[in-house]
Amino acid sequence: MSPRNEEQNKQLRDERREQILQSALKVFAKRGFAATKISDIKSEAGLSHGLVYHYFSSKDEIFSTLVERALEGSKMVVDYASQQKLSPLGKIKWMTEKISKEMSEDGAYYNLITIQAFTSDAVPEQIKSIINDKSPNALEGILPIIKAGQKSAEIVHKDPVKLAALYFAVIQGIAMQQLQGNKIIPTPDVELILRIFKT
Repeated sequence: MSPRNEEQNKQLRDERREQILQSALKVFAKRGFAATKISDIKSEAGLSHGLVYHYFSSKDEIFSTLVERALEGSKMVVDYASQQKLSPLGKIKWMTEKISKEMSEDGAYYNLITIQAFTSDAVPEQIKSIINDKSPNALEGILPIIKAGQKSAEIVHKDPVKLAALYFAVIQGIAMQQLQGNKIIPTPDVELILRIFKT
């Protein structure tokens, strides 16, 4: 068997790193930041303790990497929605369909660890500081869409910030329901969620 070349080595490193992150995502979402240990992550990943530390210096680094990824993903969805050639309500519908699809994949896990990052006292202050500095705010991103919809009388004339907060509270609530126990809880119909905005 011939030795691996540099490209193959890089691919293997990337795959191992992603394997650790995907395992950590599930463990953090289910156990919380404080209760999660590196040993839990390595067990979930099926890797050795030393191999996890080869890629990440601590559970703090793993957690902050996942939360940054979650925040960037949220902002990206809002940015893509804004660029769609649709009416304001159509843009929110597009975004809601995208989020609903992601909920059936890893989206629910990412939502839960983001909530932990901002609300748990167990999350170290240096992580919260990094997250706050890098935090692209999805709520702020949706405000121009809501305001444009209000201008065109497509979206109800209520406080845009409150509408955005209500929308994301519903999304976060759905994420929490998706991970409760072993039961599969269906994602609510997109049209039902959009009633928040309809006149």
